[in-house]
Amino acid sequence: MSEEKKYKEVENNKITKIKYPIGGFAPGHYISKCITCEEQFIGDMYANQCESCAINAVNESNIQAISKIHKLEAALDTIKEIVGKK
Repeated sequence: MSEEKKYKEVENNKITKIKYPIGGFAPGHYISKCITCEEQFIGDMYANQCESCAINAVNESNIQAISKIHKLEAALDTIKEIVGKK
């Protein structure tokens, strides 16, 4: 993997190193088939997703977790209102 791909530019023009593994991907020198998109990719011996699909899966998981947190916060606020009224 080239040095360019190991770094990702963020919004405030700082460059940060990407931390692997990400989901089912880690860099390596083996040719594998992605379990999500079924395309071939080069990655770690045990990687089962290409980098793009792994990032998308992690992002989707994070979105679902944030949604659940918001629902739990709303439920907690409702409980606080009920307890506070007594």
